[in-house]
Amino acid sequence: MLQNLMNGIQGWITDHIVPVMNKLTATYWFGVISDAVLYIVPFSMVSAIPSLWNIARRFWTFLPDISPITTYSFGLVGMFMAFIIPYNVAVKENRKDRAMIAGFTGIGTYMLCMNPTVLEDGSYAFTMSMFGAGGMFTAMVIGFVVGFIYKRMARMSFFGEDSLIPDFVKNWFDNIIAVLLSLLIGWLVTYIAQVDVFTMVGIILSPVTNFAQTLPGTIAIPLVMDTFYFFGISGWVFSPVQQSIQKAALAQNMELYAAGLDPVNINAYGITRYIMIGGEGATLPLAIYMLFAKSKKNRTLGRATIIPSIFNINEPLIFSTVVANPFLFIPMVLQAIILPANAYLWMSMGWAGMHVENFDMNFLPNAISAFFMSGGNWGNVLLVCVNLLIAAILWFPFFRAADSYQAKVEDEQAAEKAAKRAAKKAAREAAKLAEAAK
Repeated sequence: MLQNLMNGIQGWITDHIVPVMNKLTATYWFGVISDAVLYIVPFSMVSAIPSLWNIARRFWTFLPDISPITTYSFGLVGMFMAFIIPYNVAVKENRKDRAMIAGFTGIGTYMLCMNPTVLEDGSYAFTMSMFGAGGMFTAMVIGFVVGFIYKRMARMSFFGEDSLIPDFVKNWFDNIIAVLLSLLIGWLVTYIAQVDVFTMVGIILSPVTNFAQTLPGTIAIPLVMDTFYFFGISGWVFSPVQQSIQKAALAQNMELYAAGLDPVNINAYGITRYIMIGGEGATLPLAIYMLFAKSKKNRTLGRATIIPSIFNINEPLIFSTVVANPFLFIPMVLQAIILPANAYLWMSMGWAGMHVENFDMNFLPNAISAFFMSGGNWGNVLLVCVNLLIAAILWFPFFRAADSYQAKVEDEQAAEKAAKRAAKKAAREAAKLAEAAK
């Protein structure tokens, strides 16, 4: 009955959901924005070094403050996003000659929309937080507008193909309209219409971002990701939305923490350390159980996947064992509900700290990342251990049932093969006896 139910669910998802997701991920703009999110990962990872350093400074106060490394890496990802999106558009349109200028136009338009304060001496004062993760959504919007302009004008040129004017000079003039139009739109919105683009985008997205900081919102993201993952759709599909929400929340926490105030966002970047233990789906316990499985197949897969699982790489395990396995659907869903709910409870009760440091080292054991992202709070280490125990409890009975079933199948297959070998052997011996009787 369970098998029939799972087949029905999988069939419905395959027929109705997967085509929609495939169309979404194959769309032009989804590809441009998701690629842009991946481009900024190295800058996020670099900022992990100051996080480590700040922990050390608590014990050795003579060490210098290297937090500007974070300020000018993770603290600039919004500006980087404004560059990358138009740049990617030009590349996708096979106009690499315009890609750099498209990216620079994105930066210029992004900074224009910041509407900086003009000081008495005529200099401009920008708000640094606008350049970072707090401005990622706005950067996506502005990058999209600039990218759209460049996409529409990708085939336009003032010159014919047989023109004797050097290519770089052609490129200067061919970019003028796109640059001017992008900046003109930014100027009209910011200076003439007096619209604060950053505030406007924040207001439009506030229902989503506010919901994300509630208990249901904290559960919803991993629940959707893990449910789709069970049916073979990677959680990376949702990363542009997930990371934009959580990195903006982390940026706000970091700003408050630096000012000596308490952080306010539980669902900040890095909360996956308490949910994706061993990878998406909290499958580290499953990988351990597989080492001691009855099934030969599961034991072999356990040996092959345990090391990657320790470093939170579980695609080999998921696609070889979990995907579409009716025995493992329930724990896949339960852990996606219980683990984030428990993390939310601990942080809201003050048993663990909200994240105030960016430590983007996903391949380290989760307890280490949780310790540094919380600013050195041992309660977060304990939370990882508790959630690991919960995940182990959730996976155990269902894995035992799946493993027993797989072992039974293997025994039946082995018996069937042995019977076939015995039948062939008996046939050969009968043939020999018949030959001898002649």
